[in-house]
Amino acid sequence: MIKRMVRGKPAPPPLPLPQRQLVLGLGAMKSGTTWLSDYLGGHPQFFHSPIKEMNAFASLYPDNPVYPSYIYKPGNSYRIWRMERIVLSFGVKPPRLDQTDAEQERFDRLRALAQLGRIAAVEDYLSFFAERIGSELHFGEISPSYAHLPPEAYTQMASLTQDVRFIFLMRDPTDRAASHLRHARRRVDKHVDLDDLLERVDASNPIFIRSDYRYTLNTLRDLGLAERCRFLIYEDLFNQDCMDSLCDWLGLPRYEAVFDKRLNPGVGDALSSEQLSRLRDRLAPIYDGLHSDPAVASATSWRW
Repeated sequence: MIKRMVRGKPAPPPLPLPQRQLVLGLGAMKSGTTWLSDYLGGHPQFFHSPIKEMNAFASLYPDNPVYPSYIYKPGNSYRIWRMERIVLSFGVKPPRLDQTDAEQERFDRLRALAQLGRIAAVEDYLSFFAERIGSELHFGEISPSYAHLPPEAYTQMASLTQDVRFIFLMRDPTDRAASHLRHARRRVDKHVDLDDLLERVDASNPIFIRSDYRYTLNTLRDLGLAERCRFLIYEDLFNQDCMDSLCDWLGLPRYEAVFDKRLNPGVGDALSSEQLSRLRDRLAPIYDGLHSDPAVASATSWRW
């Protein structure tokens, strides 16, 4: 975010990064993370990464012994595709970086995408923010790939500054998985029938794993990080009371949200009622395991 000089009394020197609050969104995928990222990015006292999904810790901790079949693979092709889009949007003329904040921000997104491929340690991750942040006391990012990191990753993340907060969004597991299925069919399995994809959903399948919130909840609690966590329900997310409560918890001034802004909406053929019912049956162990968890006590509209 571009900062302007303000005339008058000199501003006090900014706090070192370790003394500010780091906010890390852990997912889950297809649970409102893009919308929440946009909300925090628009907050005048929060510095959000110019790239929503940095995936830095998923790259540093790509595998988890709990999920031997689930290994994070850096999406370099997707990152390069995003860089190409920005470069091509400049047209044949180079950006006029001396003229508008918008041009500088667009160029910084391009630079940030290039930097992501070079984050090889937590020091690189903090430097990414340190060179951009202004006077904001809160900063962070949201990457759904962080939902199933090994415990040591969360421990390291929790030590990055004096105040690290985690946000974990959850959605009805069937609705989340249905959106994920449509996403997979559009991006990867373009020629696979939706029913065939649905039949593949078992406990070792990424679509099942991403809907299984038990691991994230229990791991954060076992590490003693529950007090630093805010567990949010997608179905409760889009109202001002929820945002006000989140701001209060983070110590941010309350900030009005825009609820009719659709970001990253699901595309592709919707699942039929019969397909949703079959998907619900396949995810039954997740519902059984979450049923008495206080983190989802307000999720009364889920397919219990």
